[in-house]
Amino acid sequence: MKTAGEFRSDDVTAVEETAALQGQLRAGAQAIPVWVRHASKYSAAVTAIDDSALTPGDYDALTLALPGDEVSTGHCRLLIDPSLDGTALRLVALEGIVDFEKLLFSQRFDCLDQAARNVPLVLGYRRNLDAAFRDHVADLSYDLSVYRNLFDRLDEEYRHEPPAVAEALQQGIIEHLGPQMTASLDAYICQLPELTADFSGEQHGHHGYYLRKQIWGALLTSPFLARTNLKPRGYIGDSEMMQMCYRHQHEGGSTFGKLMHFHPVDAAAAQAVRNRRQLVPRLARQLADRLALPATERLKTLSVACGPAMELNDLFLSAEDCQRFHCSLLDQDQQALTEATVQIQSLEARFGQPLSVDLIQESVRTLLATRVLRARWGDFHFIYSMGLFDYLTPPVAEAVLRKLYALLLPGGEMVIGNFHVDNPTRLYMDYWMDWPLYYRTEQEFLDLASSLEGLKAWIDYDETGVQMLLRIRKADP
Repeated sequence: MKTAGEFRSDDVTAVEETAALQGQLRAGAQAIPVWVRHASKYSAAVTAIDDSALTPGDYDALTLALPGDEVSTGHCRLLIDPSLDGTALRLVALEGIVDFEKLLFSQRFDCLDQAARNVPLVLGYRRNLDAAFRDHVADLSYDLSVYRNLFDRLDEEYRHEPPAVAEALQQGIIEHLGPQMTASLDAYICQLPELTADFSGEQHGHHGYYLRKQIWGALLTSPFLARTNLKPRGYIGDSEMMQMCYRHQHEGGSTFGKLMHFHPVDAAAAQAVRNRRQLVPRLARQLADRLALPATERLKTLSVACGPAMELNDLFLSAEDCQRFHCSLLDQDQQALTEATVQIQSLEARFGQPLSVDLIQESVRTLLATRVLRARWGDFHFIYSMGLFDYLTPPVAEAVLRKLYALLLPGGEMVIGNFHVDNPTRLYMDYWMDWPLYYRTEQEFLDLASSLEGLKAWIDYDETGVQMLLRIRKADP
């Protein structure tokens, strides 16, 4: 198995040591040419280009020239910091609260206080809310507060009991009183299709934002709903969210939080996620049986946007499977690949021998930009992607599919996942979870493969009907 040290990715540490921009530190009519380097996420190490000493204190602005634009931090301050090398002082932007990591490494000008600047616009959303929807949210907020107060009071009642007693009492409350709250949540979610049927895309966004802000405190009690809304890794659907769906348990710091958490991970969309974990290994094993490769040749699989790769537990069922499959796992998120490594190591310990696995840290952008993917990644009998195409526009999805198809060996198969347009959890995901997807019909999904040659394509489903599978088989030569 290739380790994290062998990921095909930029060495961020090396970039941090060398990334620097030229700028001007302005104070009144004075403009001091400076080098600006990374110090921390929200500060920069600044030195004068002519090596003269800078004076600590407040300045009008730091200006930087980016490609096609000039940006200014506004009011900023230089601080003495002995931890910095040489004559460098630490600069903090006080007016814009600038993210210097994005500025220096991605040349993107992003401010922590951007949300504050948008407050007047956001506050204006409520003036254009549909009256029936506003009433819906008011009733929902009230009901959630009633249930929260009830369950928090019960939690307080048995808080000093022995741990085993407290756990048993909480389980009893969840079992006997929880269904009442669950039915209430179901009823509110069932109202969304009628309430929002005539909304435009912009109205969906504004009304969803309003709902989430009104019940924000309740959402944050659920580890799952908190994560979908806060997006700690910067994107939706990360590997920890998938792990929560797989675990399918009551999680949280309170009874109310556990009920709020279990509701979405028990929904149809989460069940589809669990179903596809079992579908993919089954299809891979069926392909291995059909191809009947020589004993010396492994079936080569590629998982694109692999996440924690929990399906490996259903692919490697015996020691013999360690010699039967070679797996390449691709994800842009190093943390996801680290979680996948845990699965691999657990399986290796179980069977007492190494698995044949490559870990590839790449993004869709790299995939599309690289001309010689086969030389970088190899070719494969079985390619699958269950958590990617739901986020791709049709042109990008078609381009990615074309790239992956070029890596498929003759007689090999691809399995691509996408949620169906009739996903019953769709508005729940949009409005409560801030989790929009690109949903597709069967024909729209098949159309992604319309420009490919020499294949058979068809649509399958998981048991819920939420998870569509685009099945592609490449013709033998």
